[in-house]
Amino acid sequence: MKKLSSLRGLSALAPRRQEQQCHVELASYNAKQVEYMREACISVDENDDIIGAISKRDAHSSQQLTLHRAFSVFSFTKDNKLLMQKRSAEKITFPNLWTNTCCSHPLHTPQEMDGAIGAKRAAIRKLDHELGITEVHTDRLQMNGRWIYRAEMDEAPWGEHELDYALILRGIGADHCRINENEVAEIREVGMDELRNWMEQEPSSFTPWLKLFSKTKTFEKWWSQKASTAEDMKIYKLH
Repeated sequence: MKKLSSLRGLSALAPRRQEQQCHVELASYNAKQVEYMREACISVDENDDIIGAISKRDAHSSQQLTLHRAFSVFSFTKDNKLLMQKRSAEKITFPNLWTNTCCSHPLHTPQEMDGAIGAKRAAIRKLDHELGITEVHTDRLQMNGRWIYRAEMDEAPWGEHELDYALILRGIGADHCRINENEVAEIREVGMDELRNWMEQEPSSFTPWLKLFSKTKTFEKWWSQKASTAEDMKIYKLH
């Protein structure tokens, strides 16, 4: 089954600016994805202090690549496999690439600007929107650091410059999903060794942030059923 839903009314929309220019630049992209580019992300400094609102389009334009808050959910199944998704062909940034369970942004709204709890609320919203996962509450999402990274697309004028809240979720796998095909092309449950071999064989099939996460010692620890349940709010840099 697949589930389609709209973010209208749930997401903050940035003010319309340079509409004619945006229309020209985004005319070839999927209409729904273009609409999401108006959402207001949270611009921050490297200490995660809020600077203000910035449209998703401006934050991801290669001309600016403004640092902004994001989140990445890593959901591990009961048999300790990572639930992964392949981003749809309709996505404007990094389409058709495999990545972790769910990646998106807290919005510049009172509900999602409040640090870790705001990022968790945003994650719950997007888990439902992208994957149809509805049975998650904030206390099930574990903070595992805030990670700063930057990446640009080779074939399009877009990129990422994010302060990414890593959120660990356990006990949720493919059997909980009803994918929104405008967001997600495919899902897969993958073991740690399987993923490492896959990445070695097909490095161009994965998002840059997942490849950066996979190189950290922390990444391997997340797979362990005995991993610490303490929340980590430290800020790290991915290279």
